[in-house]
This record gives sequence, structure tokens and C-alpha cells, in this order.
Amino acid sequence: MRSSGLTFIRTSPRPSTLASGALLAGLLAACNTESGTTAASATDGSSGGSTGSSSPTTGTTGTTTNSSTPTTGEPTVGSASNTDSGTTTATGTTDATVGNTDSTTGTTDASGTTMPVQTTSGTSTGTTAGETLGETTDSTGMGSSTGDSTTGAVEEPCACPPLEVPLDDGIFVLSDNSELYKFYPETNTFQMLGAFKCGNATGTFSMAVDRLGYAYVMFSSPLGEIWKLDVTNVNDCSDPGYNPGQGGVNYFGMAFVSNSKFDQCDKLYGNTFNGLGGFSEGPNIGDFLSVDPNNLLVNKIGKTNFNGAEVTGTGDGRAFMFGGANPAKLVEVEKATGKFIETTPLGNLELTNAFAFAFFGGDFYLFTESDNNPFNTSKVTHFDYDDSDNNGVKELTTVVTEAPIRIVGAGVSTCAPFAPV
Repeated sequence: MRSSGLTFIRTSPRPSTLASGALLAGLLAACNTESGTTAASATDGSSGGSTGSSSPTTGTTGTTTNSSTPTTGEPTVGSASNTDSGTTTATGTTDATVGNTDSTTGTTDASGTTMPVQTTSGTSTGTTAGETLGETTDSTGMGSSTGDSTTGAVEEPCACPPLEVPLDDGIFVLSDNSELYKFYPETNTFQMLGAFKCGNATGTFSMAVDRLGYAYVMFSSPLGEIWKLDVTNVNDCSDPGYNPGQGGVNYFGMAFVSNSKFDQCDKLYGNTFNGLGGFSEGPNIGDFLSVDPNNLLVNKIGKTNFNGAEVTGTGDGRAFMFGGANPAKLVEVEKATGKFIETTPLGNLELTNAFAFAFFGGDFYLFTESDNNPFNTSKVTHFDYDDSDNNGVKELTTVVTEAPIRIVGAGVSTCAPFAPV
């Protein structure tokens, strides 16, 4: 997501079963809908403008990270270094503090002192709107398939397809220069999938990735337009027929979220940004929304406290937002109402003009502008949300100080693991 308060600067073929019209049809389809709700990014919520451009990285693989000394109070860890194999290793100690404690843990600074983490539960952010906006385009649908109608074979509903570019081993990230990369959490490295062009659209803003391997990319020009990009072939970018500007909604950070742990079919959800100035926080200034998979209409679900936030989803049906100010916050959201279930302040980590995030393997990966080169690169902060190292501390650690691109969107398929790996 990029702030529009600034000037915008911001492979092999898939299996034949995926080539059918049922599988490629339309934007954002979901197999099922939740009871009582309408189906609906960065970041990843990334807002629309960039202050610089990044040069495309040549080659198929890339590694990041220059050494950097943590700034006092920054949620960073020591340094990270490249290896010839393309693997980035992070060393050092965590120096991020995250609020005071309510129900959980804390962060560890360089001296080994555990700092508490504040978690606020059950905060309501507004009433449910339930208003469907816009005009019907076409009933193209978006998302997952439930079977092979030509052979009569029975498949698992919304099964994850075996693609040349796997959906379960990393996070797809979007540059402000229309490039798609993949970030691998196990090695903290990046791989370039390619530069792309979607019609005449420019100014990448946010991104979500579905269970079939399609990235839905939002642009700032034309305002709020969404295109559908094949992650296995970035030369394949199509217009799904989404109608931007419905009910005054132009920008929103977005992500696909599974219906539940037992219903893997996914839907698109988002949080609005009005495009005026920078990102902000305040009572009822944003809208949590979904996009109907049948007619691609925007449905405002409920008010939120974030004007500009990225959204990410999990394979077990949870939705989260990354937004807010002084500091930025991680929030679990109730999909049916948009109410905040749990809020976790993220120490001194702040939203920047370009930001995104995603959930992978029980933890969160937060992409914000690099301290060293904010106009061209991003840093990556790992938040140990599930305390997978069993040290009793939810730590914030900078694992990459300079990515090869400035990241404005992140998308993780709900095929990706939601438990520690």
C-alpha cells in the first residue's frame, strides 16, 4: 500500500484443469459464502502514491539485506547478511518493545530484558453497515473450483492446485514498479517472478492472492482498478470486470481469507483508504468490506478505526489488519462485523508511505520502507505471533534491512501454512 498524499511513483503453463472457463472465470470468486455475510491486502491495505521508483532486479533470484545497526527503540535485530546461495541469515538480538501486557508476552531487547506486549481484546469499532453498493457487472466469480465437470471426478472443495510456482512456500510481494516477487520466510530471501503490465493501468497500490494462484492487483490509475495476474505467468494479466468507485470506495487494502478452518474456500476482504493525505487512525474513519464473488459488488460490513490499512487472511479463517499510528498496530478482525477482536501495538514500528504484510506459518511478516533507502527499498520485520521458539516472548525482529524492491503489496494464498512449519 502506498500513501496517495504523495505523488504516485508508488512459468510454465498451469495444468489443463485450470485452463477451463470455470477455473479462470472472473475476479475474486469464492466457493462458499459464510452464513449471514457477504464475501469480499497489503499490507499487505496499501495506499496509492509512491515517492520514488525502484529499478527492476535482473535475474530469477535475489537476496536482500545490508548490515544495519539497530536504532534505539526500533523493532530490529542486529544485522542480516547475504550468502552466495541466495539465503539471507539474520543475526543479532531483538530490540523491539511492544506496549504493556494484558494477555500475552513481550519483546526482548539487546540486553536480554523482556518487554511486555499490550494486547487489547474485544474492542468494538462500529456498527455493521451491511450495505451492498454498485452496479452488477457480470457474474464472473472469483476464487476456487470445486471439481472437474468434464470428467465427473470428485475433488476436495477449493483444493490447492499443483502449480509450477507453489502457493504454500512463501509470500508474494508487489513492487511500486509493477514487479512481482516471492519472499521465502524460511531463508528471508526474494525471488523475482517478473515485471508485468496490465492494460494501461499504472501505480500499483495493493494485492491479494487467491487459492488458484491469481494475484489481484489494485492500481491508482485508473483509480481503484483491479486486474487479475497469473503468478505462474506474469505476462497473463486480464481484466476481471470489477467496477471501481462503488459507493465512493476507491482504495482498499485487501486479502483473501478462508471461510473457516473446515471450509477452505476463500473470499476477498478489505479496509478502505480515502486517498487524502497520509494514513490515519480514529473512531469509525474506515470501512471493513467484502466483494461479492458473483456480481463483484462491494459490501460495506462495518466501521473501523483505520483510514488505510492492509489486510491478510489465514487458511483457518482469521482476518487481520496492519494499520494505525504511534505505533502501528496488528488487529484481528471479526469478518461478519468488522469489529476489532484483539489489538496488539507494534512497539516503535510505524507505517510508512509504502507498506504491506502477510501471515505465514503462524507468524506475521511486515514490509515497511527501509531505514537506509526508503524511496527504493523496504525492510522486512518478523513478528513471532505464535511464540514458535517457546521462549515466552512475542518478538519483533528485522530480518531483512534492504529488499530488492520497494514493497506496496503482499499476498499470501490461503494454501500457505497457518501453523508453525
